[in-house]
Amino acid sequence: MTLAVQNGVLGSFAVLYLPLIDEFGGSRAEVATVQSAALLLAGVTGPLVGAAFDRLGPRVLFQASALLAAAALVAASRVTSLPMLILTYGVWGGLALAPLSSQTNMTVAALWYPRARGRAIAVVDLGTAVGAFCFVPLGQALVSALGWRTTLLVWAAALVLVVVPLNAFQRLPETSAAAHDDPAGLRPGTTLAAALGAPAFWWLAAMRFFGSCAFPVMNVHMVAYAIGRGIAPATAAAALGAVSLVSLAGRLTTGVLCDRIGRAPALTLTYTSAALGVGCLTVLGLTGESWWLVPYVALYGMAQGSSGIVASARAVDLFTGASFGAIWGWITLAVGPGEALGVWLGGRSFDVWGSYLPAFGFVWLALAAGVVSMWRVRAAPAGSAGPRAGE
Repeated sequence: MTLAVQNGVLGSFAVLYLPLIDEFGGSRAEVATVQSAALLLAGVTGPLVGAAFDRLGPRVLFQASALLAAAALVAASRVTSLPMLILTYGVWGGLALAPLSSQTNMTVAALWYPRARGRAIAVVDLGTAVGAFCFVPLGQALVSALGWRTTLLVWAAALVLVVVPLNAFQRLPETSAAAHDDPAGLRPGTTLAAALGAPAFWWLAAMRFFGSCAFPVMNVHMVAYAIGRGIAPATAAAALGAVSLVSLAGRLTTGVLCDRIGRAPALTLTYTSAALGVGCLTVLGLTGESWWLVPYVALYGMAQGSSGIVASARAVDLFTGASFGAIWGWITLAVGPGEALGVWLGGRSFDVWGSYLPAFGFVWLALAAGVVSMWRVRAAPAGSAGPRAGE
């Protein structure tokens, strides 16, 4: 639920986007900067969030972050200028929401269930899709009925009334018990220094960067694009929510594919599905036929969330050991800049060309680059100082 609320709040920016443009009169790129700031900070604070998690524990960290995020949304609901919205929602809100992300929630699951980490992480990751599925249509209804300012107040209330009490009894398992259940976790494995010197580390970071460039373009701008092509706002928001619903099956399927056919082939299939989905949305714009939303939701939804699942599985293959948390934290630094660039570029594309089609072309290129990068992630030769083979 913590991850569902966190991702729901961030994901619902798509239905706030056009009302914010109307309110402040900025360009689409300028208004998209609000979300870019939040996503950038959520991505680049990985090492800091990890340190705070170790020092404070999940209960204090989650509750304090929820309260700070709620205060940021309340402040954002009162602003009268775009720069102040960037400061309150983008910077303050982005920093406060970062500790509630998948990085920490999946860590808690992994520590509690050492013998079933894959399944535990997969179940927790479902909160990402559930949050978007619930918050996006609800957000559109609230914006239409009450306005974007009141919608932010509702999100603040959700953080205080749901996240804070749910984490009142949050704690980690005893270290001794965890070590007893997972003796393999005591092995030193690859050090951070060795990982940084391995090409696989950088190719994996590149894959995360390109994937993070591609998907936020669609997640933030799809509603605005669909409305611009004559789709009713409620229908466009429902389609975005349906993508998250389909991704529930997509995430589980991605996990199965990873185990059955390998990491790189699995990502190739999911990214191909995403590319075909974007193609359906392009045809919708060219033909005006709204039914193209249906295959878009199915194809794109099956790929949503696949980047993190495949990347984390491959990272464990190569870098598992006592330093894995630090290594994974540094790999995730590539996510924030990629998401920020993708969100901004989508708005900039419309400002310059009056169309989102160039941005869709960028999405296709980013997906292709992500696939190439994933195929380049290889284990170091036996006897080298690099990461160990995992497959």
